[in-house]
Amino acid sequence: MQSIPATQNCLSMRRVRGRLDSIELGEFAIHGNSWVKLVVTSETGLAVSRASKPATLVDGQVEARRAVKARAPIILLTLLASFVVPIMIGNVNAASCPPGNCQASVNSNVPSGDGTIWVEVDNNTSNEVPLPQTFNFAYNTTHTITVLNTTSFTGPSTGGHYVWKDWANYYGTSVCPGNQCVWTTTPMLRISAGGPNGIIYNYTGTVGFTAVFDKQYQATLSFSDINGNPLNPAPASLTLQPQGSTTTTTITSYTGYMSANLYTVTLAHWEGTDLVPTTITETIDLTNGPATATISLKAYPATIQIVDNNNNPVPSASVTITFVNSTSQTYFSNSKGTVNLGDIPGGSFGATVHYQNQAYGPYSLTAINNPINTIGVNAGSTPTTTTTAIVLLAIFGIAFFLILLAIKVRRPPGPPRIS
Repeated sequence: MQSIPATQNCLSMRRVRGRLDSIELGEFAIHGNSWVKLVVTSETGLAVSRASKPATLVDGQVEARRAVKARAPIILLTLLASFVVPIMIGNVNAASCPPGNCQASVNSNVPSGDGTIWVEVDNNTSNEVPLPQTFNFAYNTTHTITVLNTTSFTGPSTGGHYVWKDWANYYGTSVCPGNQCVWTTTPMLRISAGGPNGIIYNYTGTVGFTAVFDKQYQATLSFSDINGNPLNPAPASLTLQPQGSTTTTTITSYTGYMSANLYTVTLAHWEGTDLVPTTITETIDLTNGPATATISLKAYPATIQIVDNNNNPVPSASVTITFVNSTSQTYFSNSKGTVNLGDIPGGSFGATVHYQNQAYGPYSLTAINNPINTIGVNAGSTPTTTTTAIVLLAIFGIAFFLILLAIKVRRPPGPPRIS
């Protein structure tokens, strides 16, 4: 790549019959007595090539026109879009209205069977009307529409619990994220977008305004371990994936209202560990009504059994357990030699046993396939010693019997008896 001591931009515009026909741009560098052409391509970026022969500035302009002329329509469209797109976004594609009256359609997402939504127009308490309405406002005037139903309520038709959410248009369409273009989250809607002083657009059809309420149903959740036994304590938090949403929802209270939707349980934070459900289909269905659900998590019951050399239970052994969240806790075996750990997160854990000034472990254990893990300590008589003692005792017994028998056999006969 050659160094370029100086560059020169060439910009030319051509008008045909009073309109802009094209915009042409070229860039060249002077290197000695030659021009070096800068060529920009989408594949290679900036490339530098020397002209095959000394060139003049006019030659460079000609070549630049050839290179850029094909891009002139794209440049024009880009410039036009830079002015048009902000206007379209700012006014949410509303149609401009001629001087005179402008219309604004206002509705609510609450079914009529669940209640009537009332609004106040222009802060005038004598101008309170129920929705839906289509208002006619003078061109370039500013107006406010305020929702009066700001207290949550329960609809008698569906049993849904409604809570104020926002003002939006394009409600129920895919124009904006979340199927609505939010104007404000306050109950008061101020209609003046697009004009320096007031309304200059018609807001009707899908562009009309909707008073959006969040429809909710009662959810009652409980939790169980891998075996279906109640899990205590409950998780610190639960992460849910709402249907049709790319973002998750985290809850910490398991009795209350939630937005009407179908939720998939993705994660539970329990005992300092993130646990997944027992199955990937753990769901909470609140689409059409309240729901009560028990969520099974991968928490496993675990027990440690401490035994001696004769497989007898060893009480009062110190057992230190290290859980998957790197926390540790020390227990003591009971009179039956057992340590009941209850449910443990994930099923895997570490154990170290101390008994009679001796340490055993650490051991890497799991309760996933078997809830009981047995650890032996060097205490009590060994099976070999017991067997040897029994054998020796038998030998001594036999020998003693033989001695007694020999003494009896060798006893001298008594004196003869005289009849």
